[in-house]
Amino acid sequence: MTNEKKKMIIGYTCAVAATMFWGIHAVIIRWLLNGGVHPFLVGDLRLFIGSTFLAVVVSFTTLIKEKKLFPKVHYSKFFWLISISLAVNFVIFHIGLKYTIASDAILLEAFSPIAVLVIVMIFMPDKIKHLMKVADLPYKILLTLVIGSIGSALLLINDPKDLLITSHSKLIGDAIEFVAMFTWALVLLGMHEYQQREGSKYNILAATSQFLFFAGVMLAPFVPWTEMTAISSQQWIWITVLSVGSTGISYVLWHLASRYLDIFPLMTLFSLASIFTIITESAFLGLQITWKLAIGAGLILYAAIQAKKINSKYKTVNESTLGEGTGSQKQ
Repeated sequence: MTNEKKKMIIGYTCAVAATMFWGIHAVIIRWLLNGGVHPFLVGDLRLFIGSTFLAVVVSFTTLIKEKKLFPKVHYSKFFWLISISLAVNFVIFHIGLKYTIASDAILLEAFSPIAVLVIVMIFMPDKIKHLMKVADLPYKILLTLVIGSIGSALLLINDPKDLLITSHSKLIGDAIEFVAMFTWALVLLGMHEYQQREGSKYNILAATSQFLFFAGVMLAPFVPWTEMTAISSQQWIWITVLSVGSTGISYVLWHLASRYLDIFPLMTLFSLASIFTIITESAFLGLQITWKLAIGAGLILYAAIQAKKINSKYKTVNESTLGEGTGSQKQ
């Protein structure tokens, strides 16, 4: 086996494993919430346990390679944009999962690359002035928005026949998750800008552990910590799996995958997270996969991939791209 094939196998294995962790996390959260665990408590435990796990991994590798305990992290304005947006996102995302299905939450989050395009076009037009010179770009952006919006609309009108929610509460939950999607778009945008400016000088995994930690600190005053005593041993097991796996190991795996794979296969694999969510929720929480869910999921994932291609295809050497940000999927 050639060295190139070994790298591809490592890259694809790490990427698929990371998307599996990301794919099951919303289902586990939903199960915990329906078991009576407070959403803020789940969210903050994830942030603190996940950031601790990443800090240990980074410290261990840095000690071996560089003979120092922890690499330096630059606390720039984009660092704080990520941390604040992440804290707000965790609050909204976890609340939304009390009212809607995990598949809707993850699929609506997959819409975030399109939201990045919209945010940049409105608030940072100078970042894409070189893109607007491309003749067919406005048409492609509009088509991507339309396709993604149709997919989202199908999710909203879909009735999953879920035993834990009603159609009315699902609409409320979907609306909450739609807002959460925009906060995640801010995280992606901040991560992209941070990596563009700091990526070559600082350890991104170290920075990620810090993003998670400070987001946890911001959320901590609102968490009912006294309710920790009511968490069962089984729930603690799943909180640990959720925190270490989806908020820790997955970032390490995706970081490794990005070393061996180009952006386009990574973008495609990234979309597997939503598929894993649908399969897991169907298997363990009885989700009915209707034609509206299937077509809506397909349209959103297609639009998300197209949005990332727009961000990547038209980039230039001297100007930043938009939210390629596949490296920071949550949650």
